Amino acid sequence: MLKQLALASVLFAASPALAEVPLSGTFTAGAACPAFQSINRQTNPGGVALSPGDSYELVAANNTPATHLRLIIPGAEPARRWVEINCGTTDVALPAADKTASPQQAYRGTQYVLAVNWQPAFCETASRTIECRNQRENSFEATHFTLHGLWPQPRSNEYCGVPERDIWASRDGRWRDLPLLDLTIAQRRDLDEVMPGSQSGLDRHEWTKHGTCYGTDQGEYFADSLDLMLALNTSQVAELFARNIGKRITLAQVRDAFDSSFGAGSGERIAMRCVRDGNRTLITELQINLTGKITGPDDFGALMMAANPTDSDCRSGQVDAVGLQ
Repeated sequence: MLKQLALASVLFAASPALAEVPLSGTFTAGAACPAFQSINRQTNPGGVALSPGDSYELVAANNTPATHLRLIIPGAEPARRWVEINCGTTDVALPAADKTASPQQAYRGTQYVLAVNWQPAFCETASRTIECRNQRENSFEATHFTLHGLWPQPRSNEYCGVPERDIWASRDGRWRDLPLLDLTIAQRRDLDEVMPGSQSGLDRHEWTKHGTCYGTDQGEYFADSLDLMLALNTSQVAELFARNIGKRITLAQVRDAFDSSFGAGSGERIAMRCVRDGNRTLITELQINLTGKITGPDDFGALMMAANPTDSDCRSGQVDAVGLQ
């Protein structure tokens, strides 16, 4: 999964993602248009195209007004795909723009928070979870950051269009009762590595609580999360943690490593979270402020620089090793 990256650090402002609009109806194809998994990346696993004259189940529009429609394509993997709106006709009315609304402005402030764990320290506080029981010295999470979640801001922006039963399952910690995610085989493999909490259903919980407010489908939400994790785990920040396992490091060191990897000032966009464990203070999590459109790992520096600086309560802590201390 790891590779060397050239990480950009140009400042930009971007529009926030908008939530998709659920629809129920039928779409009849008028042309052999490609059926994309991701609108932004134009990814099309399997090279799937519509069959002119065939009808497909319509499940969502991407925006108001819509440019793409989300269909279920039988036999495709994944089955839910996006097609351009002019590729056919529907039997339902599509959402129209509110003509009284003001033009969308460039996003100001912090649009997302990427929360990443140092898993060995997290497991000191959650030793009974299956992912913590399965930790090994040669595990990926022994020397790399793991994904907690990608959280649209403000923090109150959660559970968008989620059924009440799933909200309660998410809040009660019954994460394995939540619906399975619609991801490709490759995404599932990469997510299981970088998000060991998926063994306990953390992936389903994060999608239900936060991803539903991200404005894309599940595949794109987690693809963006994986891109950010790839950038972080191939940076000097990850190297700093890996070479200091069992030792104490400071917030200043962590921020300097961000500055070196992602551009001067990027370190001011991170907060470090710590917990007490006996006579030790352990670093459990980094929370990273981001703003802008995520198109790949190389965006990481620019996304940080476009967001607001943040404070951190924890000023130093120990990088924990795998295994309960």
